[in-house]
Amino acid sequence: MEAIGGWRFGNTINGAQAEYLLVPNAQANLAKIPDELTDEQVVLLADIASTGFSGVESANICIGHTVAASAQGPIGLCATAGAKLVGASFIIGVEGDPVLMEVSKRMGAHVVLDPTQCDVIAEIK
Repeated sequence: MEAIGGWRFGNTINGAQAEYLLVPNAQANLAKIPDELTDEQVVLLADIASTGFSGVESANICIGHTVAASAQGPIGLCATAGAKLVGASFIIGVEGDPVLMEVSKRMGAHVVLDPTQCDVIAEIK
């Protein structure tokens, strides 16, 4: 069975924005949200989190790898968290916003480089 990717799901199934929709291969595309979680707590899972985690999967990141994740906005932060979850041994965030730099560290970055303050490529090498 092949899971339906995000683009195909949103662009090839009529009614994808409807309140109710028959989802082909739902067992491969959906996950039950526990009743104790609010909509606000899970709203980013369908798009933002999955994009960041998909990047980690596509890069075949695993235990012991060193990872650099640029732009620590919502997707970059999810990539940072995903790299930590799969066991990357050293995670470098790249971000210039002081608030996002701190969040990046909380999400798993060991160090965060500010591209306005250093040559990021040279520092990573």
